[in-house]
Formats: sequence, C-alpha cells, structure tokens
Amino acid sequence: MANFWIEGGSRSGKTERMIQQFCHWAETEFAQQINPQAASQKVLVLAVDSRQRQNLSDRLILATHGKYPVTAATPLSFFRDEVRLFWTLLVQKLDLKAQFPLLLRVENEQELADQVWKSRLETGTLRMEGVGRERLVRRLLDLFLLAAYAGRDIDEIPTILNAGIETNLLVNSDDAESRVETSDILEQWQEISEALQEWRKYCWERGLLTYGIITDLFAHHLLPNPQYQRKLKQRFGYVMIDRADEMPAIACDLIKFLLKNDAQGIFTFNPDGSARLGLGADPDYWQEIKAECEVIKLSHSQNTLGYEIAESVLSIVNEPILQFMEPYETVRSIESVSRAKLFRNVVDMIALAIASGEVKASDIAIIAPGLDNIANYAIAEILRKKEINILPLNDQRPLSHSAQVRSLLTLITLVYPNLGKLVSRDHIAEMLVVLTEAIDPVRAGMLADYCFVPHPENPHLLAAETYNQWNRLGYEATQAYTKLCQWIEQQSPKDAPLLFIDRAIQSFFKPRKLSYEHTATLQALIETAQYYWQLGYRLDLEESIILENFIQLIRQGTVTANPYAPNLPEDSVVLATIFQYRMARLSHRWQFWLDASSDLWLQGGSAALFAAPLFLKGWNGEKWTVESQNQADMQRLQRLLRDLLDRTDERLYLCHSELSTNGQIQNGVLLPLIEISSTVGVEAI
Repeated sequence: MANFWIEGGSRSGKTERMIQQFCHWAETEFAQQINPQAASQKVLVLAVDSRQRQNLSDRLILATHGKYPVTAATPLSFFRDEVRLFWTLLVQKLDLKAQFPLLLRVENEQELADQVWKSRLETGTLRMEGVGRERLVRRLLDLFLLAAYAGRDIDEIPTILNAGIETNLLVNSDDAESRVETSDILEQWQEISEALQEWRKYCWERGLLTYGIITDLFAHHLLPNPQYQRKLKQRFGYVMIDRADEMPAIACDLIKFLLKNDAQGIFTFNPDGSARLGLGADPDYWQEIKAECEVIKLSHSQNTLGYEIAESVLSIVNEPILQFMEPYETVRSIESVSRAKLFRNVVDMIALAIASGEVKASDIAIIAPGLDNIANYAIAEILRKKEINILPLNDQRPLSHSAQVRSLLTLITLVYPNLGKLVSRDHIAEMLVVLTEAIDPVRAGMLADYCFVPHPENPHLLAAETYNQWNRLGYEATQAYTKLCQWIEQQSPKDAPLLFIDRAIQSFFKPRKLSYEHTATLQALIETAQYYWQLGYRLDLEESIILENFIQLIRQGTVTANPYAPNLPEDSVVLATIFQYRMARLSHRWQFWLDASSDLWLQGGSAALFAAPLFLKGWNGEKWTVESQNQADMQRLQRLLRDLLDRTDERLYLCHSELSTNGQIQNGVLLPLIEISSTVGVEAI
C-alpha cells in the first residue's frame, strides 16, 4: 500500500488527514487481526514534543474510541526508551559496566561536564574566543547533540568546524603569525573533539545518560546493530510522523529503515514550519522520503490573515522601497517612545477591548521574539491588576525564587555539620519569617543579629533571652522562635537529608494548606533532591559533599519548576515567545506582536545553536559566511511570518517603541510594515 506525504501550512488540516488514514488502517487491517490491539501497537507515532505527543494520542484514542492503542513518543523519548530497553546489548558490544543507566538532568549534565573538563578549562586549552566558561560548556554539549542528531561521530566535529566556521585568518598567507593563528584554531577544534570523547567515556563508565549520549548510542551502536534491527522490524509495521519538518536527521534514518522493510508510513510536513531548524531539525533531509509517498497538498485555511495578506506582507518586508500600499485594515500598530510605556499601552488596549465585549481574553495572544524578565513580569502584573488572567507558555521559575525553598536550605545548614559558610544572618532572618507565621521581618532581623551564631562547622541559634531586650520581641514571636529552636535540636545529622526535608515540609508547611504554586515548587525540590542523591551515590560522593553541592546548585537558580496550576482559567491571555507559540500550535483571533521594531525578529536567538547549519545533511562543506547567515535569517523570518499570520484570525497589532531597553533607536526588519499600518490609541480599538 502507498505511503502518504501530507503537506500544508498551519491549520490546513494535516493532522486530521493523518488521523483519518489511521482510522482506515484500523478498519481495514487491525480489525481483521486476531488481536486488534496488538496489531495497532505496531504503529510508531512520533511527535515533536511531549505536549504534541499527548494531544495526538488523545485525538487517536477519541477517533477510534480507545480500541486501538499505539506506540507514541517524541524522537528523544523513543531513543531514550530504546537505549534503556537494549542496554544489555550495548553493555556487551561496548564492554560497559553492567549497571542500570541513569539519565542526567540538564543542570547536572552542565555541572558534571564542567568538572570533567576542569583542567582543560582552567589551563585555557579548551576555549573559544569571547565565550565564557559556563556558555562554552553548554556549547560543547550542544555540539555533541547536534552531531548525534545528524548521525555524525564526534571525531568528525573538528573537520566540520574547521571547514565551516569562517575566520578572518589568512590561511594561505606566508606570514608566520597567520600560520600560528591558523594552527591555534585547528588545535581548538581538535581539543573540543578530545574533550567530548573524554565526556562520553566518563558517562559510559558510570552508566550516565544525557540526550547527546543517548542519541549517539542509538545512532552509532543500536540502529546499525543487526540484532536490534531484527527486533525493530518485528515491532513496527506502521509509522506516523507528525510535523517531519521539526524532526532530526537520525529519526529520518530510523524511518527510512522501517520503510525499506515494508512498513507503511504517513507524514505531515509544514513548508512554513521548521521552527526547530537550528536546534537539530533537518527538514530538507526528510524531503527525501517524499519521493516514496503519495503526496497530498492541502490548501491554506481561508479564515486567517495569512490567506489575505501573507504574500503582500512578505513583499513589503523583502523590498520595502518598492512598495506603496494603503494601510491594512486588519493590521494596526501601537507605538510609544519607551518600552515601559509600550507595555502599559498594550495592556490598556487589551483591557478596553475585553471590557467592550469585542473579544475575550482567550482570543488574544501577546507574542514576542524574546521575553526578558522585565517584559514577562511587567505585562503579567499589569494584566493581573486589571483582573485579566494571563497564561505564560512554558514559564519556568528557579526553585531558588521560592522563599519556602530558600528557608528549607537554610534550615539544613543548622542541622548538618560543616555548612556554616553557606548561611548568613540574612538567610536566618528570612527563614524565621517564612517558617513561623508569628515572626515579622523586623523581629526576625533582631533575632538574626543577636541570637544567631555564625560558625564554619556548627552555626546555631541561641535562646531568645540571649537578646538583652528580648521583651521587645513579644510573646507570640518568642514562643514561635523557641518552638523552632526546639524542633531543630530534636533533629539528628545522622538522618538522611531527604527524610529531613520531607519532615520539615510536613512540620512547617503542610498545616498551612499552601497554594498549588507553592506545593508544586516543594514537590519539585523533593524530586530534585531524590535524583541528586541518586546521582551522588552513583558517583561515589560522600554525603556531606552531596549535601553542600545540592544547596549550591539550587541557589544558583539552574533548577526550575512550573509555578502555575494545571487547570488555569480558560479565559486567559497567552504570553509567549515566537518559538513557544509556534511549537504549541496555537491560534487566536487577535495577536499582539511585541517589540515589532526590534532586530530580534530577524535573529534566531536562543532558537539557533552554534554551528547548527554545518550539521545539516544538505550542508555543502563550504564556509558558513555572514551572507549565508543573513540568507538563512531572512528565510526563517519569511517562514515565521507566514506561520504566525496563518494562526491569526482577525486582527494583528504591531507593538513597538522607538527606544529599546538599552536606549538605542530600534530599526528592525518589520519597520516598513509598521509604517504602513494605522496607528491606534487606547480610545480607538
């Protein structure tokens, strides 16, 4: 039977057509089997992220009334599960230590890699010009993942970087200094490869898995293995790939193998998608499968701004000087001099529109090329003050932002020895306020000043009477402080820190019936601690070292949690970056494009990793020049403009300020579009 390649823009019905084909399989093939459910589980469904995987799984269940379960995963989760499932095979092939693999979290991956490369980093042999230590470590780990995504070995990285990264060196010059500099660059690339090999060996020896290690193992040691291939052919006879334009090349190699062995496939592809291009996706490589499929091209949805104005918008952005047009009726602009004033103007416009009944909060999305902390906080606070619900997409806050978490860490230093350097009077004062509802900040400050004894090995609290004016504390505060001191004295440093943290939560926070936000944060702390101790034991670290490192890790702010409840009011304004919004596949009646005059609209920003274009299958081996980057940026801009316009139903507001946050005049690529839009004030919606 034929394979199907379903191609179309956003909201054109690609996923629905895929589901229809799955229902056809269910009726004509699975239902005829002795065990229909076992037959349907031979369907491998890949979605770009966990949210889309869940959404697609739910839709398949609804369409077939739950009769035909499938194997649904993201590419990374599939690779992870396969590596774990066939770990014994990898142990035998690579002569690894027989221990169950442990998946490293991102923050632990960064921390451990920094330790493994400590000597290389401190001596300067591992370096990149103008790149700090923390960013360099992250860049190298990303290079590992990019190479694995592309099916390339890390031994090839120096050759790839040397061929593709443009430098201002005179490679062919006879000048001795130039030759030395050229040699230094080559040594830098080679050092990166050696460091990554050292990292891979370190992880293999300890049974540690990162997404780079997982993908590398799958690409080079599992997928080519004949024994694994036989199992793979037996397990999967059907493949469904939703949004192939967002998938890495190694996933394409997996699917090519299954198709070669008579599996049937359905693929959806968005020519205006590829939001993950620069993060490991290789849409052009997936196009090779298209030739083996029956191609179904879907037309654009007609009830969108994209259908009406996308072509002319792109024309204006590409050649602004040649365009003379009347302002769009559906595109308006909100202007201000400062960015702070812009936030208020945008929120005032939204509030007035909602109050007038023209739109609901759920009809509105605020989208920005990048959301800094100031913008995120300011917009959310202003909306809340106007009693408008706000839904920030994927809003992750460090655990260290929680006063409850910080207080628990402080409490630990008063029970376990040799942690005195991690606690100060300010920490103690905050802890007293948070753990005891009867002590206010003023009294907490007095207690911290007069009753806290700093000590490198044994910091401790003295009795309230130690303060010669203890009567100023009041009865309730004194009783609460005394009770806390007694609780601390009852604790034993011999108890496991995990048990201590749980006991502290039960004693100080559970009786208060905390909000979901605080409860979720404390739950994240417990889960992080459980994992961190498991990792510490795997690395044979002493308990005291694990505890000290754990406190420092949390305080650094690298561990985050989602502070929002799972069931927020549906009537909420969405706040998101361009990347978040596109990946979530949302659409709204009204969109507000924040910082529309910013240069960030043309830049990939955090959605593009260092040297990512060099790891695409279609890279021609030539230098990646400034011109190459400019061309890629413009192509990315065209895709995202089409995509966002296809996700807008009625109206678009271009929101911009003359000055950026640092006071510079903004002259971004969307300025020509802003100039032909009609400027509106709060009084005119």
